[in-house]
Amino acid sequence: MFLKDSEKEELRRLVKACMLEISKLELELERCKKRKDESEKLEKLEEELATKEEHIKELEKLLKEKDKVIENLNKILSEKESQIEELEKIKGYFDKLTAKPKKNLTSFQSQIYRLLPEGKATTEKLHSFIKNIGFKDLKYENMLQILRNLERKGYFRSYNGDDDIIWEKIEK
Repeated sequence: MFLKDSEKEELRRLVKACMLEISKLELELERCKKRKDESEKLEKLEEELATKEEHIKELEKLLKEKDKVIENLNKILSEKESQIEELEKIKGYFDKLTAKPKKNLTSFQSQIYRLLPEGKATTEKLHSFIKNIGFKDLKYENMLQILRNLERKGYFRSYNGDDDIIWEKIEK
């Protein structure tokens, strides 16, 4: 079977067009494969991201728990520091109570003198202070008498206030 030149030429053009179409389709197929690979990579990345977000949530939860533990430990530490402070204060009182009496004072007068705070205060405030330390049975009248004795011996100075006497400790 013989083809005419024009038919051959037509056939060649058709073959060329088919080859060109096949090339285009192959390129499109390659692009689709790449997109599929990229899509798979994207899916893997999304899975990794989800896993990492879960880890982050777990870590945040752990951090919150650790913060609570730290907060509790700080609270305990604060309580212990407060207790130590209170014990130091008690030790200071103990040292004052067990110190050798001051010159020309009885042991009890010396203890009261050492325990009373510096500055000026009313008889009532000084009495309340001493009672809070531990002299719970000390009567107001006895406190007043002790302060007068301390004044007479030069350890306190008194001033007349509105309703009560104002006392000032003199350091000796």
